[in-house]
Amino acid sequence: MRPDAVKRPALLTQVLAVNALLIAATVLAATVAVHLDPDTVADRRRLGLLVVAVLATVLANGFVLRRRFAPLEQLIAAMESVDFSARRTSMPAPPGEVQEVARLRQAYERMLERIEVERTRTASAVLQAQESERARVARDLHDEANQALTGVLLRLQATAEHAPPALREELRDTQGVATQAMEELLRLARELRPAALDDLGLAAALRTLVAEFGRRAGVDAAFTTEPGALEALDADEQLVAYRVVQEGLSNVARHSGARRVRVSAVREDGTTVVRVDDDGCGFDERAVPRGLGLTGMRERAVLAGGRVAVLSVPGEGTMVELALGGAA
Repeated sequence: MRPDAVKRPALLTQVLAVNALLIAATVLAATVAVHLDPDTVADRRRLGLLVVAVLATVLANGFVLRRRFAPLEQLIAAMESVDFSARRTSMPAPPGEVQEVARLRQAYERMLERIEVERTRTASAVLQAQESERARVARDLHDEANQALTGVLLRLQATAEHAPPALREELRDTQGVATQAMEELLRLARELRPAALDDLGLAAALRTLVAEFGRRAGVDAAFTTEPGALEALDADEQLVAYRVVQEGLSNVARHSGARRVRVSAVREDGTTVVRVDDDGCGFDERAVPRGLGLTGMRERAVLAGGRVAVLSVPGEGTMVELALGGAA
């Protein structure tokens, strides 16, 4: 084991130990002085009083030091409980905070602010790059791949018209496969960058997303929204809301086995709340299954000034709740 890896006693323990050694040395010196002339009863009484006074001093010293070190312990506990996946709140000043602890807390607050600014800047750049790449891939799928498949379909159709009867049916089957591939490419392009989100707004994009999900997955899916609930969000917040709902529906299809899904958007206390609620198998929130994409959803929400909460009970379904704007 390395020397710097040896566990050292706590600072309070070290201070108490040093003080105890000093007091013990004082007692030892007093005892030696008394024993130089041990015949008088008064000296022995004074020695007893000295021992009692020393014990009282040790107890008072420990009590005072513990109270003075308590704000530092509270500050350490607050540092250890910081959750970087949620919105940061200011660290309250512990009761009885001394000047040195206050300076340490303020320095830690400034460090957290710098970390959050840098993380927000970096994550925003990453998310913007991801969205730009999604848009580019969506355009390529829609323009180049779709046009290539359209040319294949036209060639197949022309070939089928002049093909022998034995080959004509097989060519028609191939046309059906090519048509299905075109539809799948268009669906992927819409998921990568939904045109409805840019052209018609978030409400129309979510309604289309939920309807297509219900049709593909064979699930009773519905979307409802209160007037003005989604219009209160800016462009970045709308994109976050769309991606969170998209990921939530993907989790329903892959993990929940639900028969009913409800996506809703409401306005509560100046905050837009978007919920994805299903009646699937649910899971234990203390042991979140991997592959749910919760970290990505929460990261997106934090960058937009919001939060994501997941409520689930085994056998009773799951609800993903996104709060944006206002006091989210």
